[in-house]
Amino acid sequence: MKLNIQDFSRSQKSQFRRLGLWYILALCSIAAVIIVGQILIQRHLQSQLTDSKTINIAGRQRMLSQRIAKLSWNIAYSDNVDFRNRAIKDLNPTLEQWKKAHNTLQQGENNAYVDSLYKRIQPHYDSIFASAKAMIKPDVSHGYLMLCADQIGRHEGAFLQGMEEIVKSYEQIARHKVDDLRKKEYLVLAINMLLILMEILFIFRPSAKKINRTFKKLFDSEQHANKMAKEISAIYSSLEKSYEQLAKVNEPDDSPRLLAKADRGGNVTMITDAYQRLTGVAYQKLMRVMDLFPGSELSDDFMDDLVELISNLESWSGQVKIKYNGHDIWLDINICPVLKDLNEINEVLIIGSDISSRKRAEEGMYKKNRSEVEKRINQQKYRSVLILEGQEEERKRLAMDIHDGIGQLLSSLKFQMEGIDPKEGEANIQKLAEIKAQLNDTIQEVRRVTFNLKPTVLGDFGLAAGLNLFLREISKYSQVSISFHNPQQIKDRFSERIENNVFRIVQEAINNAIKYAQASSIEVGVSIPDHNLIVTIRDDGDGFDPSVMDNAGIESGSGFFNMYERTEYINGTLEINSEPGKGTSIELHVPVKHLQTMEL
Repeated sequence: MKLNIQDFSRSQKSQFRRLGLWYILALCSIAAVIIVGQILIQRHLQSQLTDSKTINIAGRQRMLSQRIAKLSWNIAYSDNVDFRNRAIKDLNPTLEQWKKAHNTLQQGENNAYVDSLYKRIQPHYDSIFASAKAMIKPDVSHGYLMLCADQIGRHEGAFLQGMEEIVKSYEQIARHKVDDLRKKEYLVLAINMLLILMEILFIFRPSAKKINRTFKKLFDSEQHANKMAKEISAIYSSLEKSYEQLAKVNEPDDSPRLLAKADRGGNVTMITDAYQRLTGVAYQKLMRVMDLFPGSELSDDFMDDLVELISNLESWSGQVKIKYNGHDIWLDINICPVLKDLNEINEVLIIGSDISSRKRAEEGMYKKNRSEVEKRINQQKYRSVLILEGQEEERKRLAMDIHDGIGQLLSSLKFQMEGIDPKEGEANIQKLAEIKAQLNDTIQEVRRVTFNLKPTVLGDFGLAAGLNLFLREISKYSQVSISFHNPQQIKDRFSERIENNVFRIVQEAINNAIKYAQASSIEVGVSIPDHNLIVTIRDDGDGFDPSVMDNAGIESGSGFFNMYERTEYINGTLEINSEPGKGTSIELHVPVKHLQTMEL
């Protein structure tokens, strides 16, 4: 499979841009419905406030009319002069309040029926008001007062009955308004439910399918990267075969010939002209056998061992490399003693042949094969790096799209659903509760996927902040106690390559500890002594046999291979120590250069 990361990224950006427009349209539709509903509710509340005020005034009007009748009765028939004077004094302000309330009610927004009721009680109102007004005039006879009080009493009943009908009319009008508002609320609720259903069918469901397809492509690309890693392993195997081929190289060597002679003590007695021309070594007094091989890698104990071998009538053989005129000369040397009578050593012969041509041929083939193998390995590594970087960029973009698009939209829908407060209807309430629960689960899932893909805080605030937030979120989801230690309060920013790969290594280690080691407690720490970033992960899980590390290849499926590959990619070192039943300890060392410090 051939994956073009740039074309894939452009296609996905275009698709998510269209999806974003749909999200905006859906949000605007829901916002418009909510705004209209709020306007209707506010208008109703204002109207209901006015109706309540009107009903209160009408009730007060009835009370004031009764108070006027009582005060007029006390004025006309009471024998206590002080009590009668107090009644006359209270009658005037009561009468003014009664008049003001009556005028306010008549000037309000009344329908035709209420206006007709006011016209019906108007004569009774005028008679009561005129009689009460006459009673507070000075120098009024007692008989006239009694006549006015009787007049008020005759009209009071009809006035109260009319006001009772008026109050009932006001209450009926208010009830009709409440019923009308209830219908409007149900209409707004139905529209909201319809919009949510359409969003689920035409936005959320297609977007979920699109995300699944994107994840599938990422998974396929990762499998392709793993396949290339297997190919690299195969190349290393072929390298071993190349080494075996080197041993089969058989260039013709010179025939063995005498190079020099020495005595039994290892002192050189003669050097042949041919050896002198080959190596440039000339005979000198007090010359030892070791001096025949200038620049060789023979040990300091060579002469002692040689003399001992010769004394035991044994020979020495080996390959020696010397330098002459800037060239390496390889010699196949055989040093053997020559005996005379009675097994006594007469002299020592140094015999050898020039094998430089074969050695140069072997070295040439070795360099050629190794160069070709390293070239293929570097090509494979470069392709793997491109795939990994493409996956990282795709994960980052996908995480941003999910977080900024789906996550925010679902949160907004949740708040909108919580704002709906239907007065009646058990079925609607139950349905709203189910949708709200489903939205909560969706939001949690989006957050989990976002953190697994790429925490936005990693790109915004750096490695330490990203690890801290990631570990807190994982601790919530997994119910595992995870602590993060940052004693140096590291806020430094490193290269994106280091931050991404260190984060993925920690993520892999945490997932292994939770899923496979059944750990109940995990500790993660970061520090920077000198220019070396150190990350430690320790858990109290089941642990494992360290021998499995010998087979931590791509086929193991344990995650160790990916961790080591990422570590090598950032030029770091990774040490994993574990013991069955005693947990696991991981320590990552990465050479870093500080880019900048984030002020959080």
